[in-house]
Amino acid sequence: MFDKISIENKNLAKYITTIVGINEKIDRHWDELNINFIDIFECDDQIYPNIKIFGTIGVSDHPNRIEMNDGNLKNIPIELLICGYKEFDMLSDILTIAGFFITKKGWECQPGSVFMRIVDMYYEDSEMRHIIFVSPFLWQGKLKPLDLSTKTVHWLLCIPISDNELEYRMKNGASALEDIFQEKDIDIFDINRKSVI
Repeated sequence: MFDKISIENKNLAKYITTIVGINEKIDRHWDELNINFIDIFECDDQIYPNIKIFGTIGVSDHPNRIEMNDGNLKNIPIELLICGYKEFDMLSDILTIAGFFITKKGWECQPGSVFMRIVDMYYEDSEMRHIIFVSPFLWQGKLKPLDLSTKTVHWLLCIPISDNELEYRMKNGASALEDIFQEKDIDIFDINRKSVI
């Protein structure tokens, strides 16, 4: 299947998997009509064997138009990352749905964006319901934007959040919520963590 990926996206996959994990493999995830697909890589964490890292390959081929301070739209190609304990075996499905919202529905995605009810689709019993996108701080200093011939790719990390955390973000902003997460030292790998708000 890897030979069906563009050369640029092969380079992208090699770059990201070398930084975030080991024992990488790539699977193709199709939509319900088997028309559109997103490739998802899976890695083991290099230090903690009970943590898996997943990421999209190819979302950056699609527009992600972000409104700038001057009101103009700028395309900022992105790929998505999510990580969690191995017991949470539907993380790649959450990532796939998030990717399709961008590639098929044209949703914009940047730090602080929230895709609502996306966790709830797979983990109904969890307090975590939504995804907020943040800079990939786990690899700070290592993971930088990747310049390719047709695009410069940026990465965003998906963090599951609760209804109360979403409400706090809507009232106070994404930075304020991230500050609380840092202060409380939340376990971002645990879909079943308790809400901190």
